[in-house]
Amino acid sequence: MMNRSLRTVCSLICAASAAATTGCALTLDDNSITAETLVRYEGTDEIVHVEYLPTQSVRIVSDNGDVEVSTGSVSDVVVTFSPFTMRKKDEDKLAVKEIEDHLGLTAITDRASGDVVISTTQQAGASGYLGADIHVILPADFDGGLRVEQDNGGVEVNLDGAPSRGTTIVSDNGRIEVVGARGAIDVTTDNGSVSVDLDAWSGSDGIISTGNGDIDLTVPAGVDGTMTAHAVNGVVVEQSLPSTWATAGDGGAKSYTMGDGDGGQLDLFTDLGDITIVPK
Repeated sequence: MMNRSLRTVCSLICAASAAATTGCALTLDDNSITAETLVRYEGTDEIVHVEYLPTQSVRIVSDNGDVEVSTGSVSDVVVTFSPFTMRKKDEDKLAVKEIEDHLGLTAITDRASGDVVISTTQQAGASGYLGADIHVILPADFDGGLRVEQDNGGVEVNLDGAPSRGTTIVSDNGRIEVVGARGAIDVTTDNGSVSVDLDAWSGSDGIISTGNGDIDLTVPAGVDGTMTAHAVNGVVVEQSLPSTWATAGDGGAKSYTMGDGDGGQLDLFTDLGDITIVPK
């Protein structure tokens, strides 16, 4: 257990300082510690097209790797998987074998739910470094709900202009950036900053939260609804709030009534970080 923890921490530190192309692993042997450089090996991209039907929702499940979602001039859901793993130098053959034998890539229409389901999974025997970046292009008129379940990696979503029904992102570790969200919003990460740009306010209640990181929220000025912002170990920063917004509280805990307050309530929460609210 000690070796595994050391390997994980060291890999994160080294990858961050070397643009995710190299990392390191620590091994403990006879009371001595040896550091070994790890190299990021990238497999061949796999592109999958899944038929999209109006009002269909899309669900993305990622074990390890960044997730990027955008819209474009496509009629299908277009998925690009970019596999990778990290190994010692000159272990390219082992890296290829691990990607081929231990990485599951799936993009299908689920018969039970009717949703488009996109996933990467680590099969038994995989190292903790194995994964795949996922890039998804949705039709410009995407009108379903989007759900992303992320274990480790950043999430970037741009739905600007699409009449989507809602956005849900649940992450264990990684920054989250969302642009052009409509409908119900539920965005949470245990570790990482969160930036959300809303195109419209929802009639349903929602939440944006992080255990460790700042929250930046951009929201239309003329909305109707209520909002709370709670920065446990930080402050709430407001930029030019409209006169139609009523505020209460101070410091790291504030509440807002926008317009008549008839819409849904949005709760913002960070345990360690600041919250910035910007009307547009």
